[in-house]
Amino acid sequence: MLFLLAVVLQAAVPVGPGPSGLLVVANKRAATASLIDVASARTIATLPTGAGPHEAAVSRDGRWAVITDYGAQTPGSSLTVLDLERRAVARTVDLVVFRRPHGVAFLPGDSLVAVTVEADRAVLVVHVGRGEVVAQVATDQRGSHLIAVAANGRRGYTANIPDGSITEVDLVAGTAPRRLAVATMTEGVAVTPDGGQVWVGSNDAHTVTVVDTRAWRAVDTIPGTTTPYRITITPDGRTALVSYPGEDAVRLFDTATRAELATVSIPGPRAGDAAPLGSTVSADSRWAYVALAAQDAVAVVDLHARTVLKYLDTGPGPDGIAIAAAGR
Repeated sequence: MLFLLAVVLQAAVPVGPGPSGLLVVANKRAATASLIDVASARTIATLPTGAGPHEAAVSRDGRWAVITDYGAQTPGSSLTVLDLERRAVARTVDLVVFRRPHGVAFLPGDSLVAVTVEADRAVLVVHVGRGEVVAQVATDQRGSHLIAVAANGRRGYTANIPDGSITEVDLVAGTAPRRLAVATMTEGVAVTPDGGQVWVGSNDAHTVTVVDTRAWRAVDTIPGTTTPYRITITPDGRTALVSYPGEDAVRLFDTATRAELATVSIPGPRAGDAAPLGSTVSADSRWAYVALAAQDAVAVVDLHARTVLKYLDTGPGPDGIAIAAAGR
């Protein structure tokens, strides 16, 4: 049934080069990560992680993935490093005293990742190969949940949920020079590649705030009616994709004008709610991949046609998601 639906959806979009690459999906309920070949829709490996894997990041060279082991009832305190060439777990990084790792992003050079540790109000810089924490930067805000990092890797921005703020973290100097109150219950966060704008979602106000990082102030507020759970900005910097699990949809916005470009309905491959959560976008800014937590699937969205192309099966409870280029 899933295959037939995918065929119908593919027939509805223009012919052209299709999506490809290796998708890494963190399955929260199963404590696993799925490695999915996008072109064939085939799961080529299912690898163990720590309890409650929440977010995923892939190195720029496509060789490594890092999964944050957030934990369940007991706080997690580790990262799972995946070797995408060998399709295997390379190592588990023990964060020792740091608890609840969540947001993660690779830095230029592919040897370091920035990781939020929510319970400790901090961002860590971790050397992936050595399994070593090389820096700790305090955000001094509660619930530093996610981190968005500009393309040059110098600055990251955390969303601090209960404090309704973002913190700017200088990942080179190891300081947190600025904080800004933006809304309430701020969770979803993304930064444009040039570092000029930060987009932040409010879970309870249902708004998305756009912050000009140079002026360090909010320049726009986009209203909504349900929670904007996650935000992803395309690598070309032109489009912001916002997931609305309460609506089974994603909304696309022009980052320059903040105008809404489209609402893409994502019903999911099966009956019932889809609950779109985490998302990632291909390097050419053509394809978006959206984890559907309630359907154990990923929707592949054509950002040119603004339609769902097909669905990919995952493990139970997909959320964090990242894409490596074809060839891995």
